[in-house]
Amino acid sequence: MNKPLCKKNDSSQSPQISLITTSKEEVEDFSNEFNESELAKHEYIFTFGYGNRKNYDLFLEYLQKYNIKSVIDVRKNPRAWTRRWYGDKIEEFCFSKNIQYISKIDLGNQSGTQEWIPPNKKKAIAALREVAQITQQGKVLLLCAEMNPDKCHRVDVAEKLAKLVSLPVKHLL
Repeated sequence: MNKPLCKKNDSSQSPQISLITTSKEEVEDFSNEFNESELAKHEYIFTFGYGNRKNYDLFLEYLQKYNIKSVIDVRKNPRAWTRRWYGDKIEEFCFSKNIQYISKIDLGNQSGTQEWIPPNKKKAIAALREVAQITQQGKVLLLCAEMNPDKCHRVDVAEKLAKLVSLPVKHLL
């Protein structure tokens, strides 16, 4: 098999994978070796809300499974009901796993609802641009407190970031 099986289609806004092969066997071999879940690992901005979780087990599982390089904390106040989810504790945990932790309080929310109203719009735009640059170094995970993405401002943050870097968003539950 000498010719490439997939390539990025740069002609559209969002990245797409297209097969450029003529052999059905080659397509099946490719599918078996590199299934859709493997593609998903490389083509998303990830988000995660820790909610009322008592430990880092699921968080760690996602960090490893998706090979996350940077955790971007998008809470206005990186504090929680339990000390475990304070920004400095998450930073220690990430550091121990060789993952970068960055608190971006300018991407926090002051609305009290899922509607994102940043504390300072100009600083939020600058912070989004910084995070966009970080995505060039590896996969990022946007972290917030709310477990349910439908109730969290990180969805809006992720969508704005996605437009900047032309990547879709995957919310991890």
